[in-house]
Amino acid sequence: MLCIILLVLAVLAIMLVIVKHDENSLLLFGLHGSLIAMFSGVIIYTAKIGGLSDAQEIFLFMSPDIKVWLQYLNITLDKLGYLIALGRYLFPTFLLFIAMNYSMIHFVRRNRKILNYLCVLPTIVFLLLYYPPVFYVAARNRFYFQEVLMKSALIWIVLYISISIFLLVYEYISITMVYCSRQFRYIIISHTSIALLFGLYCFQDPIQVYQLYNVDYDWPQYLSYANPSLTLFEWIILTIATIVFVTLGFWKLMSYTQINYQNGHEDISLQKKYDTASQGISVFVHSVKNQLLSARVVQKKINQLLEEDTPDLKALKNYIDMMGQMNEGMLSRMEELYRSIKASYIHLTAITVDTIVDMAQKRFNQKYPDTLVLVKMDANLTVLADAEQLSEAVCNLLLNAQDAIIAAGKESCGKVELIVHNERLYTVMEIKDNGIGIPDNLRKKIFEPFYTSKNTNYNWGMGLYYVKQIVKSHLGLLRLESSENEGTSFFIMLPRYNKLD
Repeated sequence: MLCIILLVLAVLAIMLVIVKHDENSLLLFGLHGSLIAMFSGVIIYTAKIGGLSDAQEIFLFMSPDIKVWLQYLNITLDKLGYLIALGRYLFPTFLLFIAMNYSMIHFVRRNRKILNYLCVLPTIVFLLLYYPPVFYVAARNRFYFQEVLMKSALIWIVLYISISIFLLVYEYISITMVYCSRQFRYIIISHTSIALLFGLYCFQDPIQVYQLYNVDYDWPQYLSYANPSLTLFEWIILTIATIVFVTLGFWKLMSYTQINYQNGHEDISLQKKYDTASQGISVFVHSVKNQLLSARVVQKKINQLLEEDTPDLKALKNYIDMMGQMNEGMLSRMEELYRSIKASYIHLTAITVDTIVDMAQKRFNQKYPDTLVLVKMDANLTVLADAEQLSEAVCNLLLNAQDAIIAAGKESCGKVELIVHNERLYTVMEIKDNGIGIPDNLRKKIFEPFYTSKNTNYNWGMGLYYVKQIVKSHLGLLRLESSENEGTSFFIMLPRYNKLD
């Protein structure tokens, strides 16, 4: 059964590296690899020495044939001992690196490079002392030195594991959004379950492998790799729980994203290729449609003014100016379409969120000039974005919010809000209304292209499909929370752009 766990760990780590190939996935690959190395050494070692309980033999080998095959592998005790040592001392280091990588504590992020060097230094020392040629020169038959070395190593392991769990838990309790905390919860459980699995054998020391045939040294029985500690039922529960939690954690890691750039790289442009045939044209069509609908509203207001006996010339001039701006906007959209088809890339550059918000508000007010959007923003954050496309997506959600308020007959008490959250690994733009809400049975359909619950003469059902595609092309997530007759919140969750000092 342990072989199954190790196989699952190896497959998931490789898949994560292939799919994401970022720092977190590489660190997780190292974490899983070190655990696999340690347990591989333990399995082969225990197969060679024997004396195991039935439960432990089933857990370690699954069948007698595997045990016999491992028993006669041509591998020396020195190599087995160092294989176990490699896994034993690399695992806490990788776990701590992962915890620091998730942590948003300012001290940790500001001093990350220095902390990395400090953390890896003891690992190098222990791996050097446990290297067989060095160990036999420095520690052979020096049992007092061996005791000191074992206790020092164990204290170091417990310290690293404890700090790692603390950083992960602190990160979890610092998250305020329910979706983010639920997502990160499974990541913590995944790492904790792996750490518990590591704990089954981390208290035993590889020195016992080096000293197996030393009659002068009586190894403590409770610290032996061959000492059975769990029943067969407990081994089975452990196996199932580990596989389930690690798989859940892997699934959540696939969407838990952050992007960091060092100081001095502010003008880096991240280019993300996308499908111009579908997305580029749908962006153009939908944005021009919104401009035309806005022009229809302005045209009606102009006609109303002209029907008056004494038209308000100042208001009339303002509306004519708005029509001119809309025409310029449509020409700009045509130029965008041409550029996108020509380049096939979306350009993500560092830009402040308030710039995106201002652009979205201006577009929103072209259709609803008298509607106020309530903006709440704690700090001026920076994201990696294509300003034109992201602001168009935000504007579309604002328009949908106002449409929902009108549909609910709440024009007099309606409220459209744009709230910017600084949510640990995400910068989140929440577009919130107190309109009609979205029924449960429609929450998946609304993201389908050409689906609309509005008048199809004026709405073509591309809005939310377009928004989702734009957010996806920004490496982000689009979340929805809604209650019928109470309102809806859309969350644009973008990976946090973290400029380190």
